[in-house]
Amino acid sequence: MKKTNHYIQRLAAILIAACLAFALCIPLAVAEEDAASAATDETVSVNVIVGIDADTRILTLKDFATGEEWTYTAGPEVRNFDQLVRGDIVIAEYFAGVALAIGPKGSGLKDRISQIDVQRAAEGEKPGGSITASTYAQGVIVEVDTEGGTVAIEGPERTLVLKAGDDVDLADLEVGQTVEALFVESFSISVETAPEVSGTLTMKMTAAALGVGVQWGEAVMTMYDGTEHEFKVTGLSLLDVGVTTIEAEGEVYRLVEAKDLEGAFFSGEAGAALVGGGNALAMKNTNGVVVKLTAKQQGVRLTLAAEGVKFKMK
Repeated sequence: MKKTNHYIQRLAAILIAACLAFALCIPLAVAEEDAASAATDETVSVNVIVGIDADTRILTLKDFATGEEWTYTAGPEVRNFDQLVRGDIVIAEYFAGVALAIGPKGSGLKDRISQIDVQRAAEGEKPGGSITASTYAQGVIVEVDTEGGTVAIEGPERTLVLKAGDDVDLADLEVGQTVEALFVESFSISVETAPEVSGTLTMKMTAAALGVGVQWGEAVMTMYDGTEHEFKVTGLSLLDVGVTTIEAEGEVYRLVEAKDLEGAFFSGEAGAALVGGGNALAMKNTNGVVVKLTAKQQGVRLTLAAEGVKFKMK
């Protein structure tokens, strides 16, 4: 699995640089070399851009599934680079499935490799695009499924299961036969804008002294990807005497990674404006993360301590 993930990461880099820039020979060459050894028949990788260096054009991406970070340098040929922002979601997809031709070893299928279709984003859009091409593989047939219309070809490191195309007659194939195959392989990249709401917060706090002054407590943040993260919270104050515990909930904006919630929050750009009955406030930290927080109890008034509200990941 880790090997597959590395392949998709490299595939993402290739696509951003090649698919989007029409350097078509690059992905085809890599596909021919690695498709039968490093990828599954259908693989999707979801990464988030956690860093952009506009001067060097270096992107830092983080894999949602593993948390692993990797960097990629986008050359000047990659258009729409200035449309990328931290928090954008990069989705890389790989698919290999339909056999165009299968024949005995030495059939010359390798000479028939060709590009089929290329698409890329229009000017001014987020970078994106796709390449669909025919790819060559060689191996031994380990299964022929006439009912399902598939054939399994075992290579040096993995077995490739292909759906037989219109020109492939499964009746001509036998288990144990060494063959070469030409099959459809596609790569695509799409970049989705960072979600407007990055996550939600639920908090429970306890008064430091008789319900007046600095509070401490715990918070659980659920990010837009469904993951939950626990934090220790200090520095939220109450304006109400006699309130010893409080529950609050809120929405988080401009968050890319969970750790971006860490640090000190102070009044937001429009100030810590108390809304309605005074039980809500807005605040912003040094990472640019904005939190809109509302007390669940009616009539409870929230404010920030002088040193700000601090979140610390557990």
